[in-house]
Amino acid sequence: MFEFSSFAAALGVYVIGTASPGPGNLAIANTSLNYGRTPGLALAAGVISGSLCWGAMTAAGVSALLMSNTQVLVWLKILGACYLFFLAWKSIHGALAHNAGIVARTQEKQTRNLGFYLQGLGIHLTNPKATLTWFTVTTVGLSASAPIWASFVLVASCAVLGGVIFCTYALAFSAHSAERFFARTRKSFGLICAAFYSMVAIGFLSSLF
Repeated sequence: MFEFSSFAAALGVYVIGTASPGPGNLAIANTSLNYGRTPGLALAAGVISGSLCWGAMTAAGVSALLMSNTQVLVWLKILGACYLFFLAWKSIHGALAHNAGIVARTQEKQTRNLGFYLQGLGIHLTNPKATLTWFTVTTVGLSASAPIWASFVLVASCAVLGGVIFCTYALAFSAHSAERFFARTRKSFGLICAAFYSMVAIGFLSSLF
């Protein structure tokens, strides 16, 4: 049976989890501040695609099989930690670089948006917490008697909401007012992003022991 109240509650859980600061949101904000609107939207599209992949696999029951395999989960956490450490290094390098704002804007013209898209995709696909979020959403929104199509409708609805949220991050942090803010806080914001990435990566690794 399809229950609208549970469906709405699941959407609420997803919105709260997606809008709250995380590796994907910070990466979108940092990229938008450094490189502008188009690269920020490209990275946001990658994050959305990664979220949609986990959502579709959860709806199909594939992610449950993957997460039940301890070895797969271990390697996913290791890969995610390595990738987050790489992003932390990039954030530190960008924060400490001389004339970073000019350099970043120049590099924007030379960098293909596909690279930013793949970066966003990698952030989400290597984050085991993403599938846990989807488990929570589907558990809240779907009952045992829910029809098969309901799970895919839930995933599609969450994907639309996620797209709105992530693109809003990109547009907000690439606005002209954000550029003035970035000129004053570029170094501290980059270092905060690096610290956050490192903390999440260390959390992934520590959970293995």
